[in-house]
Amino acid sequence: MTAGHIQDFACFTDFDKELVCHWKVPAQTNCSKEFLLWYSKEVSVLNMCVPENEKDSLRCTCTIYPDFFVSGLTYILALQFNGTVMWNYSVTPALVVKPRAPKNLAIEKAENGNFNLSWEESYSSSSLLSGQPVIYEVKYWRKQHPTEVSVKAINYQAKSFEITASSLKRGYDYIASVRCNYTDYPAYWSEWSEEVEFHNDYQMKAEDILQMAVPTSCILIVAGSVICYFCFTK
Repeated sequence: MTAGHIQDFACFTDFDKELVCHWKVPAQTNCSKEFLLWYSKEVSVLNMCVPENEKDSLRCTCTIYPDFFVSGLTYILALQFNGTVMWNYSVTPALVVKPRAPKNLAIEKAENGNFNLSWEESYSSSSLLSGQPVIYEVKYWRKQHPTEVSVKAINYQAKSFEITASSLKRGYDYIASVRCNYTDYPAYWSEWSEEVEFHNDYQMKAEDILQMAVPTSCILIVAGSVICYFCFTK
């Protein structure tokens, strides 16, 4: 194997507990026997990380657990294959932040019939990311039609979102999820959170019917006037 066979080497971090590096390998590769990843904080002592095979066995993954994270910190990495260093790399964790997904996603039906989706940040108050500017994306879809997805961006500091019941099809089950991105560390979005399921049994109210009826009536009146005008002119 040569350096050219190491494909898609990349690292990302939750900027709180771990720095993860992974790379593609041929099938049947035994990551922990064939590779070692050496790392150091710039000029400090070398440390060793023993990689593991991912579930599909087509990637090796090494998880480093730093003592701390700071914005200016850079790691020097050296990938060793069967005793020979064949790949050198440097990574600054602050530039490859992939935040943890929001947690404790919940949904409640409001008195107006809409659905209030809420969640929590996955970082404790002592984390560097806690309280940092963050944006969210909410997606939801009919359970029976997973390809028809609605995605809404939330560009303000909120941990909730109201899904309007009247925008959903009545009588269907829906699924919702949310992810986040920290605007000062924008390299990666988080994974999508765990999903919540809810049922839309929204019933049209009198005011909804009225809102639909008024524009329809206006259109019919205009159309009738035009028809009468042409009939009169003839």
